[in-house]
Amino acid sequence: MPVFDYRCGACRGITPVLTYSWSKPSNPACRHCGGPELTKLISGFSFRRSWGDSLNWTPSGETLSDVNEDDPQDIDRFMGRIKQEMGGQVTPDFNDMRREIIGDP
Repeated sequence: MPVFDYRCGACRGITPVLTYSWSKPSNPACRHCGGPELTKLISGFSFRRSWGDSLNWTPSGETLSDVNEDDPQDIDRFMGRIKQEMGGQVTPDFNDMRREIIGDP
């Protein structure tokens, strides 16, 4: 459900309008002055990668070269980067292993 922004020709105010895919296009009014002369603006957007897309990411040899395998804190930081690349969605086992590595029961 996109939100479209409109600029009022009378007061120059911005009015956001939530649009449902099943609704008919409407002629919104300015929420500031009630004026009908609105111009649709180009809106910014964002997206979030799906969890499945994150599975395509694998650490490269260069990424692993800066990890000190003898330092539990360094391994934990690396695992944190992996978790971030996966969109924060990991299994409970992954979190358990991180706690075990740093000695946190």
